[in-house]
Amino acid sequence: MIFIKAYVVTNILGVFAFDREGKVIVHKLFPKKPEVIAEKLKESRKGEIIEEERTVLNKLRLAGYKEVIWDKRAKDGFIACVYDPDHRGKEIAKEGFRKLAMDTRFVTTQAELNEIITKVNAFLTKQEVSKVKDDKVIMQVVGIVDDLDSSLNSLSERLREWYGMFSPETVRKVKSHEKLVEMLSRSAGEDEVKNFSKSLHDLYKTRDSLSRYLESACKQTIPNLSEVAGPLLASRLLSLAGGLEKIAKLTSSTIQLLGAEKALFRHLKGKGKPPKYGILFGHPLIQNAPKPLKGKVARLVAAKISLAAKTDQYSEKNEGKRIRKELEKKVGELTKNRG
Repeated sequence: MIFIKAYVVTNILGVFAFDREGKVIVHKLFPKKPEVIAEKLKESRKGEIIEEERTVLNKLRLAGYKEVIWDKRAKDGFIACVYDPDHRGKEIAKEGFRKLAMDTRFVTTQAELNEIITKVNAFLTKQEVSKVKDDKVIMQVVGIVDDLDSSLNSLSERLREWYGMFSPETVRKVKSHEKLVEMLSRSAGEDEVKNFSKSLHDLYKTRDSLSRYLESACKQTIPNLSEVAGPLLASRLLSLAGGLEKIAKLTSSTIQLLGAEKALFRHLKGKGKPPKYGILFGHPLIQNAPKPLKGKVARLVAAKISLAAKTDQYSEKNEGKRIRKELEKKVGELTKNRG
């Protein structure tokens, strides 16, 4: 008898498909190399369909199965894939893990299996440690970028006042600090003004280079948070929270008020209104929201940022685009209902 549904599980051994009774329908083992297994598990957890999963799906389709249930949102063009993070196959695989390892001849002894498990977990842990290090790098770089922005703004203002003594008309005409610096670095008549402008121009280029590096690092290390919040805001939230692990543990209401601590303390002392948001004000959905709805939109944004941070910390899945679309849809509905 052929069942139309199969439950697909990917673990250290490989990829297994179970029927409703818990019997193995088909399977595809991983190469018995811990480093390769760790890499395949990493790719699978990101939501990618790896080679072994593709093989199992094809075998199921040829056997007449119409639908697979698994814990990823990835779709196959030839068989229906249903997402269920807690499907029955996972429990079956967990309870029968060691028996599966022996029955499929993946190993011949429990000691051999223990050794492989230890080595695979070591490689996975090494990847997590690398993520933590990247996390700290992002926090340092965004601090440097913010310091550069502050210094450039102050020094450019000084340059504007200085050159304004020689050519007030030019200073009034060029509103952008950066454009004024670039212009003066090439054409200023006073040597000292020109030299100072060149130094500032180099700092602007350094800031831009670091910003590009920061964006790339964020997309690689915290892809979901970057997609939902934007790389720069994501890195600042990370810095305020103290790291990815910490922001993943924060409630959405706490995330909503990150950067508004002083205003919150003033309110608690009875010296002002409660803040509706902190650094989240920089999110475009909040900036573009009607004033009466900014607080509600901030709550929606904070909730999805919390979800994105948890996804980055606790899984390898790329859910950022889906989370962002859900957020945009909810904000759109909120704005529409108001109208």
